[in-house]
Amino acid sequence: MRKDLREYVDYNFRTLESSNKDLKAVYEIMFRSGENILAETYEDHRIRKYTYAEVKALAEKAAAGIYERIGATHSFVALEMENCVNWIAAFWGILISGNKPYLVNTRLPRELTNSVLSTLGIKYIIGIGSTSLDGEFIDFDGLPASDAAVPDDAFENELALSTSATSLNEVICFYTGREISMQVLCAREILIKSDRVSKHYKNSLKLLAFLPFYHVFGLFAVYFWFTFFGRTIVFINDYSGDTILSACRRHEVTHIFAVPMLWHTVEKEIDRKLESYPEKKRKKFEKGLKICTSLQNVFPYVGSLISMRIMHEVTDQLFGRTVRFCISGGSYLRGSALELMNGLGYALHNGYGMTETGITSVELRHRPKDRNENSVGRPFSAVEYRVNDDGTLSVKGDTLCSRVIINGLETERGEWFDTGDIVEVKDGNYYVVGRKSDVFIGESGENVDPDVVEQAFDLPEAVSFSVLGTERGESDVLMMVVQVSRYMSATKTNALISKIYEVNGSLPLHSQIREFYITTDSIASEGAIKVSRNYLRRGIADGSVKLVPFAEYNSMTDGENGEYNSALADKVRAIVSEAIGVDASEIDDDANILTDLGATSLQYFTVLAKLGEAFPGGSSEDREKYCYTVREFCRYIERQL
Repeated sequence: MRKDLREYVDYNFRTLESSNKDLKAVYEIMFRSGENILAETYEDHRIRKYTYAEVKALAEKAAAGIYERIGATHSFVALEMENCVNWIAAFWGILISGNKPYLVNTRLPRELTNSVLSTLGIKYIIGIGSTSLDGEFIDFDGLPASDAAVPDDAFENELALSTSATSLNEVICFYTGREISMQVLCAREILIKSDRVSKHYKNSLKLLAFLPFYHVFGLFAVYFWFTFFGRTIVFINDYSGDTILSACRRHEVTHIFAVPMLWHTVEKEIDRKLESYPEKKRKKFEKGLKICTSLQNVFPYVGSLISMRIMHEVTDQLFGRTVRFCISGGSYLRGSALELMNGLGYALHNGYGMTETGITSVELRHRPKDRNENSVGRPFSAVEYRVNDDGTLSVKGDTLCSRVIINGLETERGEWFDTGDIVEVKDGNYYVVGRKSDVFIGESGENVDPDVVEQAFDLPEAVSFSVLGTERGESDVLMMVVQVSRYMSATKTNALISKIYEVNGSLPLHSQIREFYITTDSIASEGAIKVSRNYLRRGIADGSVKLVPFAEYNSMTDGENGEYNSALADKVRAIVSEAIGVDASEIDDDANILTDLGATSLQYFTVLAKLGEAFPGGSSEDREKYCYTVREFCRYIERQL
């Protein structure tokens, strides 16, 4: 049931401000209205709803089981789980039982996580099913059903989490209830400055749980902010594109907070579809986007609703028409993606924060023309920004983590934390333009920032790419590494290379890239939200990332007449061979599966199903219309990729 959001959160904020500002106070305030819906999931083809009272009961049951199993150790216990209702129950259960949760980033390398567990002296790992980490595993579903009363004074007041997968160091940040309380109170400023954030749809306000709760953005913005409002979190079963989009439409999601990867992926998909449109239809879309942006500049909120309706051919296939407020954070957001999402009516706001600082600012201006400038906004009142002499941003305030351990050593945090991000300030708004650690002196003696150069390239055709400095003689030069799908055709790769050369030629001479390489190996660590240049350099050095100069890329894309990749053809041929029982050597690229190879209708549909598993994207109905040979399947798959 909807409550007046402003009245509800004002009461919660006042109560928190007058409390001890510990995690016990946050918990009691957060769960005070048991009838509100905390979570929605999709189970057995229906939407399942969990009230705050139900989740609170699960948390207290977990607390009793943990207390009986290990007692109140007042030390760290690892919580290894992806986003789900049980994560919330386990998180609070650990705290209530007199233990401290370390939020395991499941996307970090196992060796790095084990190092963190050793540093923290962690003995127990709570999760679902099993673990590959070093420690005594406790299955959440197997916790004892205990009637043991957990002492009231056992409630712990600290949590720990690690920096993201882009870091090569072991960095552990600790937050107490006070810092978390101050982080929660920052959300009040968003409500005051932006009416849009409190817009409901059909009496509900629902946030997609896209960001993992062990990520600082997911923990504070998705979990703590939203549940402190007494609103609803929508959990998804996996992170595939179809699942994300269908969940938004099915649950009528109103808020999406995500890293740029999501917005860039959506932009890439829209660009791919636009390529298949006739020129007249493409121009109509571009004109419509400009009209919608202009409309929202005059009527920000109503204009966004009208824009979603005007652009319904796109929005109905994306997140639907219920989304009211979006935030991007965690890494650089392309201006083209920002303009696209805002033009479609999905009000996208850029934000800033780090694991060490929490979330410190969000761009909250109403009009797309302002948001499209790509500012990260102004600092919340609980923090202060300072631009150092070298152009980097330092942050101080009440939301910063209480302490930090780096590579096993407790590190003095200091009053000011130097983020290492280079910023510019215009009219009081902050813009992140690069990283100090990546700047080097080029051949001409000028400072060269790879981030600035990288932002000049918009390459949706690539899986990922990075621009970085490399030593050549007495100076450094810029090099670009582009990761492409191993199934990308020579024709498309040539087009991508030509585009890169064209953009590079338009840059100032001192900023131009000198060396270009292509690879099909992953250039980012698993689960990373951006490419770490240090990670990439290490991969190049140890051979896990194999580079091929642009001029020699043909050895990777040697399809007949450059029409498609031979590796793709071999994989498709193997799938067809297995499905219809014909040796792969006998399957010619242009042999019709039905008429030439004698496959039955059932075998043909088996081929479609297996190809769908190997190459998700596009329905089997689409493939059935015109794909009967290896060549036709390859061309179709390339279009989907």
